[in-house]
Amino acid sequence: MGLWERLLGAGPVEEQDARRVLPELLASYGEEVRLARQIREHADHAPHQAGAQGLRAVAQEQDRLAQLLYDEIVALGGEISDQVAPTRGGKNHWARVVRDLEENQVLGRHYNEQAIAWDPDLPDVVTLYRTLEQGKNRLNALLRDVALRADPHALD
Repeated sequence: MGLWERLLGAGPVEEQDARRVLPELLASYGEEVRLARQIREHADHAPHQAGAQGLRAVAQEQDRLAQLLYDEIVALGGEISDQVAPTRGGKNHWARVVRDLEENQVLGRHYNEQAIAWDPDLPDVVTLYRTLEQGKNRLNALLRDVALRADPHALD
């Protein structure tokens, strides 16, 4: 569908079906769940209490974002798989937190791209992606704070 058809809403009715976005929502949900589990694992290995608490707070917010995706998937009639991709680590606390931050930033950019791609066809999905993107921005700030307090040269 071209730009003018999208802007004028002249596309076929079947193109307005929100179920088209289900594969993307399922992939995003899997990444959110994986990242939440990864951040919890990193919190368990944090060398100090402040870093562990900060990461656990991030993981809780991560769970909230995953729940938003879960609710949308269920509302669209999708089925959630129990399979979760393996987590990724790092050689020390700082490296693990930076990995979490980078992966969180990638998801935030992805949500922005998806919001642009689905606008104006699916306004409810666009609203969801914008909410997810804002959540990712908040998590980026929290993860940056934890990373700034970590020693990049300390070994586990």
